[in-house]
Amino acid sequence: MRTAKRVFRLTVCAVMLIILAVWGYNAALRYLYPMRFSTAVQKYSSMYGVEKELVYAVIKCESNFKVDANSYAGAKGLMQLTEETFNDVGAMLGEKDIPDFESSGTDAEINIKYGTKYLSYLLGVFDGDKTAAIAAYNTGMGNVKKWIGEKDSLQYTEIRFNETSGYVRKVQRAESIYKKLYS
Repeated sequence: MRTAKRVFRLTVCAVMLIILAVWGYNAALRYLYPMRFSTAVQKYSSMYGVEKELVYAVIKCESNFKVDANSYAGAKGLMQLTEETFNDVGAMLGEKDIPDFESSGTDAEINIKYGTKYLSYLLGVFDGDKTAAIAAYNTGMGNVKKWIGEKDSLQYTEIRFNETSGYVRKVQRAESIYKKLYS
């Protein structure tokens, strides 16, 4: 009888530890992969037909949710848009008064709107090929078009820049985590 009670107690403890470990793991992942700026992300991902998890993944990898992030290349904001891309997207949107990049580049709402529209545009250019769209977000469409050539999609092995290859993997891993955590 004593042995049965002991086995039962050990089993209950083990189950409780497993539950705690899983809950703690998910809590830690939610901390590391937050869903900040959800109103803007939901709005623009829906408006432009981009999965919200991809938008969150790009924000996570580009700026780690730092609104005032700046890069050595002059990219700004959550989604790290350059002035040229910012102005191109403003024109794509048909905005008569494109916001000033210097003052609006780090505005969360505008940056998410423009960054998500740009992702939508790239997904369209590359017929929904996420690998190509993410690579182009990092290195530009010209490089990706060269790498693809006449093929239908881009493979990791065809990405000629280590930084871009690593970036694509990082974004896709983050997107996967967002899908698992918040689905």
